[in-house]
Amino acid sequence: MLENTLRVLVADDIASNRTVVGAFLAHLNCTPLYAADGLEAVEVFRREAPDVVLMDLMMPRMDGFEAIRQIREASDGRWVPIIIISALSGEGDIVQGLDIGADDYLSKPLSFPVFAARFKALRRLLDMQRRLSGSLEQVQAVANGVIDGIISTDQAGTILSVNRSACQIFGYAESELVGRSVGMLMPEPQRVIYEGYMARYLESGEKHVIGQIVEVSGVRKDGSVFPLEMGVSDIQLPTQHMFIGVVRDVSETRRIQRQLAEDAARLQRYHDESVQEQELAMAIMARQVRSDWLRDPAVEYVVMPARNFSGDVVAVARSPDGALYAMLADATGHGLAAAVSVLPVLSAFYRGAAAHLPVSALVAELNSILFGFLPAGRFVATALVRLEVGLRQGQIWVGGVPDVLRVDDAGRVVQRFISSGLPLGILPSTEILIEHETFTWDAPCQIMLCSDGFTEAENAGGEPFGATGLEQALLDSPRAGRVNSLCAALTRHLGSQTATDDVSLLILDCASPGEGTG
Repeated sequence: MLENTLRVLVADDIASNRTVVGAFLAHLNCTPLYAADGLEAVEVFRREAPDVVLMDLMMPRMDGFEAIRQIREASDGRWVPIIIISALSGEGDIVQGLDIGADDYLSKPLSFPVFAARFKALRRLLDMQRRLSGSLEQVQAVANGVIDGIISTDQAGTILSVNRSACQIFGYAESELVGRSVGMLMPEPQRVIYEGYMARYLESGEKHVIGQIVEVSGVRKDGSVFPLEMGVSDIQLPTQHMFIGVVRDVSETRRIQRQLAEDAARLQRYHDESVQEQELAMAIMARQVRSDWLRDPAVEYVVMPARNFSGDVVAVARSPDGALYAMLADATGHGLAAAVSVLPVLSAFYRGAAAHLPVSALVAELNSILFGFLPAGRFVATALVRLEVGLRQGQIWVGGVPDVLRVDDAGRVVQRFISSGLPLGILPSTEILIEHETFTWDAPCQIMLCSDGFTEAENAGGEPFGATGLEQALLDSPRAGRVNSLCAALTRHLGSQTATDDVSLLILDCASPGEGTG
């Protein structure tokens, strides 16, 4: 039997992220509703009244924090689960999101098994909430119709009267209760404790139960013990002192609470397992990337993940005749899933360098591997370079990442390699034209590659660093240590903001030993 369809609002400013989440939801029998920013998310929530909200944090016009706050205000007392889905995984971001009204936090990129497990747990919570809401409505009707269990006793604890609901709660007929001690409805030792409370109240007026709502245990005719809420009031009549007890069976409520606690513990286990999987993938990645070759004196680089694990990969290699090969790859998404997308091409990249392959042939091989490996909708934006410094010539191919720049010692852009190729993994190599660009140089220079996380990083005002900011930073940076200088410029631009995408930068020195000292 199919589960009830949930209408889920997906708020994310990146279309590819919305597409991925929408695909996940379709597999889970959910109907997605989309919003491209926080402002639109609030509008869609008010108009469509979805069952669940999946909220990104860093969005234009209105961020996720403010959107969550406004959605909570617009809920009119209705509980709608809000789950943050964000690349921001700092403790402060998580705490702020949960404090402002979110119910859970998922880090990008999403793992479908974890996502599906969370949604199964969420369905259970929603079902419980609906049942609980129904129970609360029933309780209100009971209060309005005076159909809670009502038991009246004299000061000795002898039952004077019971209503139909009390009989149903405890499983007795009215005739079986009237004239008997109310203690028969309480298990030991609570019966003795209650009788002691009542005796002290009659003697001294000390209140422990009278006038309060307390949770106690009741015992049914069949001997089963169950939780109930009880309120006792005393009434002084002209002829006698009476006590009126109103009781309510809370067995189902406590069962739901236990289930909620179990679900919370289960979600924590899912989180812990996800962390373990990430640590394993990090270890695998460390084994795949030749970090010793990255220490080549002609190479400067930095990789700054938006979360604990980056989806950007930088790799270099030397062919047997000394040619320098370099690759900067930026897989769709962030973190674990993105990094795993790049793993299959690393060994092929190193083999291609060892075989001194032309860049176009290497691109074709890497594309064929990724097309056969990646799921639909996934791809890897890539730039590949081969430098033969002694001959002062090179080959380059750029697909999906920002334009690659050749700069002189002063940081001036002397040549721009346009990103005109298709990202790897989208189409078979047999269906696309793959041609590298050949270039030469006369004076010492550098080749600069970067991911879009570098140029698209936005400050608090929503302004991206951009190509203009990058080129100005190049002019302000010395040749030696240029990567560090560019990173410092990006940090100044961001100010108090944190980059929401993985940032990678790779600079290759085209100078022969002894050249380019300025």
